[in-house]
Amino acid sequence: MGLRELRKRSNITLEQLSALTGYDMPRLSRYETVDDDARNMFLGTAASLARILHCNVLDLYPDEHVWRGGVSAGVVGLRNIRLSRGLTQTQLAGMSGVARPNISWFETGYRPVAQMYLRTALRLSEALQCDPVDFLTEGY
Repeated sequence: MGLRELRKRSNITLEQLSALTGYDMPRLSRYETVDDDARNMFLGTAASLARILHCNVLDLYPDEHVWRGGVSAGVVGLRNIRLSRGLTQTQLAGMSGVARPNISWFETGYRPVAQMYLRTALRLSEALQCDPVDFLTEGY
């Protein structure tokens, strides 16, 4: 659906969304108008916006024809979800197209999951059949 449509559906102006999230208006405007900026939004940012707009983070992904299953995995943390599915990092990398070292970095905290690009979260959540917000363990 995209940020602009979700924001308008919620009857929230860009200024109000900026005040509610603390994100500056030029950045929010880019998320609304530049598809690549929306795809490369951090998962933590998308989770904050989705919470305010009462939607799933995948609804912020600009492409219409992508998987939007977003069902809770029942556990949190990328590693825990992967293990609950009985997958190795290598298997998940093959299924998602996300490089195995990147998966390892997110699982170990070398790279914060909140700074995972939304396009990466989409690919991993599609492979794991879960809501990408479940990857976050920081209480989003």
